[in-house]
Amino acid sequence: MNVVSFPRLPERRDNPDQAFVSTDANALRLYRFALQYEMDGKRWATEIWAYSSQDAEDRVAAMRRSLVICGQLYAEVDTDAPSEG
Repeated sequence: MNVVSFPRLPERRDNPDQAFVSTDANALRLYRFALQYEMDGKRWATEIWAYSSQDAEDRVAAMRRSLVICGQLYAEVDTDAPSEG
């Protein structure tokens, strides 16, 4: 099994690809961060959007305290897609 490691780097915003940068309703930049956890002897990953590395750390800490399942997802609505008709 190949293991991909994401080293923790200091606050770096060296031009991430556009798919990894977004803006919020106030035009503040958000960055995509990878999260990794272990379960049943395997490594799993997910992602979150955060304003900075410190914000990502704070979000993970909040998840440790209060994360719950809301339900299974069945579809996604693209609000940026042009409407038909």
